[in-house]
Amino acid sequence: MTHDIPPDRGDATGATGTPHPVDFTRDRRARLTWVLFLGGPVVWIGHFIFLYLVAEAGCTGDGPGLDLFAPPVPAILTVVATVAAAVACLTLAYANVRRHRRSGESDTDTDDTRSSLALAGALLAGLSALAVVSDGIPGLVFPAC
Repeated sequence: MTHDIPPDRGDATGATGTPHPVDFTRDRRARLTWVLFLGGPVVWIGHFIFLYLVAEAGCTGDGPGLDLFAPPVPAILTVVATVAAAVACLTLAYANVRRHRRSGESDTDTDDTRSSLALAGALLAGLSALAVVSDGIPGLVFPAC
């Protein structure tokens, strides 16, 4: 199999694909950027689903094992899950703010992009913390069933 690309050019892509394997798994900074950027909304969605499932199991569940979720267990789990998720969102926001401040010190385009994603991630994580608290408050004020 011959290629029109010289063997020393591993970054070029030919008509049939890349002649040399390109490993994208080693860019840990890029993965960390996306994990920090999307972490807040993921925590919020996980918290919401958890609260919904606990309330459903506590209010409509009959059978062995679901008796463990009888009231007041949904209220206790709501408090614990809301505090844990809010702390996780605020920790992600803090990590994003630190990353934004650190990447603002260099002048490369890649760091500018990461800095912008870090700032947006901090805002997303902060809004997710507010959403977590707003999801948890009704579970504490109103009865679960």
